[in-house]
Amino acid sequence: MEQTSVTRKRFFSGTYPVAVDGQRRLAMPKSWRLPSDDENTQFFLIPGRNHRIFVITEDRASRLFESAEKISVLDGDGMGACEEIASKLQIVTLDKQGRFALDPALAAHAEITNKAVFLGAIFSGAIVAPEHRQEKTSPSEMSLDLLQRIEERANAQAGSGKMPI
Repeated sequence: MEQTSVTRKRFFSGTYPVAVDGQRRLAMPKSWRLPSDDENTQFFLIPGRNHRIFVITEDRASRLFESAEKISVLDGDGMGACEEIASKLQIVTLDKQGRFALDPALAAHAEITNKAVFLGAIFSGAIVAPEHRQEKTSPSEMSLDLLQRIEERANAQAGSGKMPI
């Protein structure tokens, strides 16, 4: 059964080395874009660990923000973390060629200058400088074990209506 572009889910997969031009523009991989995307489709770029920039969808960002809203404004550490992340967060839309300009603060965070690599992570993507990419030819046992546990939990939840502990 073929999925239509209206119901197709977005998956972030593959490894894509790209050039970064003098205006810090880079092109998002075509496989990460949907036929239904338009000039209003937004992607959220969030600074991450290990000099990574995470690329998430508007839907995932919305869920993240809903969780963050539970932090008390009197929680100094929690609000400090929100400020630190939000001050570097960038919301982008793509031009007709799939390009966007990377904010200078995010480029500095990831140490990206004239080259970058897009890395798929199933439900999100990452952008890294080539020197921060960890070269792997196949998934590690730990990664495969984690995906197995996630799938087993999802199957158990679908069967019982509850997520196992």
